[in-house]
Amino acid sequence: MSTPDSETVLAVVDSWDWRHWIGVVLSMGIAAVHLYIGYTYSEQVFFVIGASFLIGVVLYFTRFWHPVLYLLGLVHIGALAVTWVLSGMQFLDWGLLTGVLSAGLGLIALSLFIEESEVVDGS
Repeated sequence: MSTPDSETVLAVVDSWDWRHWIGVVLSMGIAAVHLYIGYTYSEQVFFVIGASFLIGVVLYFTRFWHPVLYLLGLVHIGALAVTWVLSGMQFLDWGLLTGVLSAGLGLIALSLFIEESEVVDGS
């Protein structure tokens, strides 16, 4: 017998708390900064980074990948920091904004991953 949750690919957003929504907003902010830099300054690397965060948001609205997506997000944020440093901090103001957004997103992703891990362990 199938349940309504098993018939849909979309996540059950009714069960999300403030951290889920803030995480989505932070991801969209990071994507917007990078897409802006990529488009305005013809920096393809930043355009690709922005697109990857948008893809992450789209995946997050599915019911698949959540625990893995949290860890991938953390790795992605770490790689983002390395990219900014290796780019020579060419866009310092944007880099600082990205750092703040990324730190917030990293904390949220880590807390959600720990929470979901405890739920699985406690079941």
